[in-house]
Amino acid sequence: MHFYWRVIEELKMLGETWMFNDPSLARSYEKWVLKNADAIALIQMFDTFESPVIFEYQGLMHSLN
Repeated sequence: MHFYWRVIEELKMLGETWMFNDPSLARSYEKWVLKNADAIALIQMFDTFESPVIFEYQGLMHSLN
């Protein structure tokens, strides 16, 4: 689940969205996030990322997909 969380955070930084289509995967991810909420909060406090838009050309956001 840590891998999924890391990928989702990277996608958020790129301005992308993520959705789980598998209900069991969504439940497992939710349980993992609740279990690790304290650690996630600490990581978020020290996040040094400033701009949500990294890839932008002439005002248009670029998707890596």
